[in-house]
Amino acid sequence: MAEISVIIPVYNAEKYIAGCLDALCAQTFGDIEVLCVDDGSTDGSGSILAEYAGKDPRIRVFPQANSGPAAARNLGLKNAGGRYVMFCDADDSYRPDCCERMLRAMTEKRPDVAVCRCRVEIEEVDTEARRHTVSESFYNAPYTGMHVLDDELRVKMSVVLWNKIFAKELIERYGICFPEGCEHDDDTFWMLYSLFAKDVYFLSERLYNYRIRVNSIMSNYFNKKPKNKYDRYRVCNFVYDFLRGKGLLEANLAAVSDFYRRQTGMMFFDLFTADELRKMTDEMNARQLDCLFAVRRGKIFSAPRAGLEEAGWGKLLKYMLLSGITVGRRKKMLKKEEKTVRSQLRMKKILKKAG
Repeated sequence: MAEISVIIPVYNAEKYIAGCLDALCAQTFGDIEVLCVDDGSTDGSGSILAEYAGKDPRIRVFPQANSGPAAARNLGLKNAGGRYVMFCDADDSYRPDCCERMLRAMTEKRPDVAVCRCRVEIEEVDTEARRHTVSESFYNAPYTGMHVLDDELRVKMSVVLWNKIFAKELIERYGICFPEGCEHDDDTFWMLYSLFAKDVYFLSERLYNYRIRVNSIMSNYFNKKPKNKYDRYRVCNFVYDFLRGKGLLEANLAAVSDFYRRQTGMMFFDLFTADELRKMTDEMNARQLDCLFAVRRGKIFSAPRAGLEEAGWGKLLKYMLLSGITVGRRKKMLKKEEKTVRSQLRMKKILKKAG
């Protein structure tokens, strides 16, 4: 059994996959297995994978009909034998000591997940497209060392998979998987894993080389070209149904409600009709989440259910005054309460107009 299983979904990556595999074969820590899932490639990717698998027994190839990266990652997880799991995109690469340093963090510090930093390379984009691409700061969290993985940190961290190393035992214990057919499968996997992980260790080294291409999912997202406008709503329902099916929903309802709020807040509302938006909000409210959702002027708004009835201008003024005369952690907490009351007041106004 290998210590680390590295899972790579591959789809028409003949230009990059050799470089990706070369970097893995040259890792300073050699007790790894590389699971390449060929997701129905129509270019020369399959031949390249077969060539590398013939040269290095640590590389295993699993062909499947084109089903998307989520299905590919699920197939990789099903066949992974390592104690730890890492992910790599076919057009990216690990630094030579990536596996060694990530494993050392897990075995010496003993967190449930470890996170490294990355180098970002932007290619094949013109000036306008580059303006919509994210910088390294989007992926490189401003943390180092061990941290408790609480609700606040969970939402601040990048959801990408390739800068993390996961404990296979935790994945298997809860049956964590990817929502097949969804683009935002990494959001979903990280949400579920982070609910069960207690702590995280941040490395300061940049151990991953991340390439952003003009036709990648990430660049298409920032250029407002989602393939499925319901994708973020679907991954919310996946998380809800996953936890409900395991009897874990009630204990995590606040976090799931926040997941719905954040995901719907990132949707492109101009792609939906008023009836479609109302149908989604009705469905979300029927699930009795901790947040209440409503539609106004073609956009979904949300507010915590708790305190909605008593939210008023007097309560808002109270928090505004208190936050003005306090400092430190208490000031931050009062500002958060002030923001919550503002959200509740806005929701009350929307509901009143809706009749």
